[in-house]
Amino acid sequence: MPSALLSESTGTNAVSIRNALGALKRAGLITVARGTGGAELARTPKEITLLDIYQAVESTNLDDVIGIHERGNHTCPVARNIHDVLKDAYAPVAKAMSDSMREVTLANMLADYRNRIGVKARQLEQ
Repeated sequence: MPSALLSESTGTNAVSIRNALGALKRAGLITVARGTGGAELARTPKEITLLDIYQAVESTNLDDVIGIHERGNHTCPVARNIHDVLKDAYAPVAKAMSDSMREVTLANMLADYRNRIGVKARQLEQ
């Protein structure tokens, strides 16, 4: 399927699709045929997690999802300590997100998708 069709289907531009595919390829999640194009999974859907996909396509590390600005005025006790306080508070949140994403596989998402399509197809038949 060409990136132009994928972009139309997903509501984004073709460059974003090509960038995402390039990131997935660099991460070793897909292979892309030279010349003719076309992508295939490099591993089985059971072996690819949502965390794998996130880490491949997102520029933000999960530890940094909840943004913490740079340290401010070092003479201020709040500014001097807030970064470490927030980092310690956010660490379990980032771990929980990572653990949850690690449990969801591409196979899970494909099964959910197929189930939803089947439900819609049956609804259309009635």
